Amino acid sequence: MKKLLASVISIALTISAMLPITSFAAPDTAFVLGDNIVEASSANADAYAEQVVKLVNSERTKRGLQPVKALVSMNKAASIRAKEIVNKFDHVRPDGRSGLSAIDDEELIWFWIGENIAYGRGMFAYDSPEKVMNGWMNSDGHRENILNSRCKYIGVGYYEKLDDEGDLCTYWVQLFMDSGDVEYTDFPSVKVIQNEAAFEKGDVNGDNAINAIDASEVLTEYANVSSGRGSHFSAAQKTAADMNTNGTVDAVDASIILGIYASNATK
Repeated sequence: MKKLLASVISIALTISAMLPITSFAAPDTAFVLGDNIVEASSANADAYAEQVVKLVNSERTKRGLQPVKALVSMNKAASIRAKEIVNKFDHVRPDGRSGLSAIDDEELIWFWIGENIAYGRGMFAYDSPEKVMNGWMNSDGHRENILNSRCKYIGVGYYEKLDDEGDLCTYWVQLFMDSGDVEYTDFPSVKVIQNEAAFEKGDVNGDNAINAIDASEVLTEYANVSSGRGSHFSAAQKTAADMNTNGTVDAVDASIILGIYASNATK
């Protein structure tokens, strides 16, 4: 029989009465469960999630911590939670289960998990990744989850709606996970870059850094093409990823990117 042990960090960051932010963390226990998917409410959801992950990793690398990796399954779980907190802003789900059970529903094995949630309305809405990250980083409990040295994987969910008075309401969720020795590779596909911006060689995601995240995205692209799922890179990304200029994005290019990253890290 599986047993879930949970410790709760419940914090209200009151920028205004309409801007609660709370966090929740569970300690060491392995756990597994089911499957669910929710459709995002906004075309911005994927781009916002990607930007939040970049901001999280920026805060982590400043402190010498390993960057976290986003997973499709974790993003699904976080998106489900973002929709759930519209009517019940709590770490308890509408069905009475812990908010962290959204991770279990994706059948992920974990040894530590955590959740940050946030809500804003009208002029106080967290209407950008920068605003919600600023709120979380200025709250001890949320910052602790974001900077937890054990965290390997992250999921980000965003949901927005207009209330009866026409004010924008925004809902955000971060889910965090340490899977121990279990490795997951369901990384999100790279987003299409508008206007075909030119990237530096190796900087596949356009964040002005050449690192393991770029190598991971190259490997995901290679897997997608090899399995017949098609390319998810723009033309500019293909050019940036093709390190040996052989016209193919593959594991060799990822290896070259990792070599550049390792070389830069030792300077």
